Amino acid sequence: MTRLVSLLAVLLIVAAAVGLYRFKGESQQLARQISELRADIDDEREMISVLRAEWNYLDQPSRIQELSDRYLDLNRLDVEQISIVEHLPMRPLDIDPSGANNTIGGFAGGDDRTVQ
Repeated sequence: MTRLVSLLAVLLIVAAAVGLYRFKGESQQLARQISELRADIDDEREMISVLRAEWNYLDQPSRIQELSDRYLDLNRLDVEQISIVEHLPMRPLDIDPSGANNTIGGFAGGDDRTVQ
């Protein structure tokens, strides 16, 4: 009887040692993966900060003004060009709900602002 108990105790100790060895290996592998992920996250955060700095440089109003002066032939607005929303014509209405490009359509507008 003692031999059976001793054999079972030895088998139990061996099984626990094997399980502990596997658990240790898995935990070390997971620790390596976690450290790799943390390094990747740090790299991505650094890249984000570089991109934000680049965006801040590209978004400077003085730089945009210089580029528009150099590449666009824009003139300043005259006072006569500024209007109010009520003086703008109404948008064309899409009467066809199917979305097909029919030539039939209406314009909202006129003196009483009704669909014509």
